[in-house]
Amino acid sequence: MLDHPLARLGWRANLTPHLDALGDPALVAARVVVVDRGRAVVDDGAHAWSAPPAGRLRRAGAMPATGDFVAALPDGPVRAVLPRRGVIARRGDGGRPEVLAANVDVALLATSMNRDLNPRRLARFLAITARGEVEPVVLLTKSDLADDPVKIADDIRDGVGSTPVLTVSARTGAGLAAVRTLLAPRLTAVLLGTSGVGKSTLLNALLHEERQATAPIREGDDRGRHTTVRRELVALAGGALLVDTPGLRLVAPLEDSDPEVPALEALEDKQRAKRERRDRERAFHREIYRDMRSRRREREGRDVSRRRP
Repeated sequence: MLDHPLARLGWRANLTPHLDALGDPALVAARVVVVDRGRAVVDDGAHAWSAPPAGRLRRAGAMPATGDFVAALPDGPVRAVLPRRGVIARRGDGGRPEVLAANVDVALLATSMNRDLNPRRLARFLAITARGEVEPVVLLTKSDLADDPVKIADDIRDGVGSTPVLTVSARTGAGLAAVRTLLAPRLTAVLLGTSGVGKSTLLNALLHEERQATAPIREGDDRGRHTTVRRELVALAGGALLVDTPGLRLVAPLEDSDPEVPALEALEDKQRAKRERRDRERAFHREIYRDMRSRRREREGRDVSRRRP
């Protein structure tokens, strides 16, 4: 339905019967483009407005999420959420599902190639994409900062099997062309990852503008700071749509039985062994340094004693 007002926002023809079944000709179809502190901004293809969810949606806990197609009154509230597909959700407070993005085709799982690279967390991201029936793509960001990005990428590929893995540097532009080829017109992608992996920088590079604020990572542990504070659906120049999300430190699958990626556990064991070996080496060098300082103090003490009359 390329002539539908919401065509550029990914409208699906099979949603029309669901809208008609509500029986209210005053309602229009719209897509949720922003969710911020429980309030939604929707777009009907002609203009956008702030649309509070109807009271019954709040009472039922059926709040709209970024990417949802909804039935709303023009310039008024959201009355219903239309059927979803491609849902990215995690376990929220009290075990209830927290929908991060809806009607998603591709999930871009961003993780930086530094000390914050965490295979177990990546496995959890892959678990929530599998449950939501969303195609995942792993983006290894900040490849320009890695000593051996090819080796890191190969290790991750061994762990995730058939899931595509791309290395990207928003600073140098490496890998951006490959990312753009994934983002076809009217396709909806979601960008997921922890704070500091370069999601905002990557989005700015894809937009060719400094739309999102960025912040440097902490030097002590390579962890990032929150710069994105809301979930927002952004239209890219080629016609694709990208849901930008705040950094996620905690990613709990909806069910304990949700599949993870066993090979990534082996990769984490390998990385843990590497960290432990590095810690042992550092402890060894610290002990040598302490011993050298102690010997120097002893020599200085003897020299002072000899100089005394």
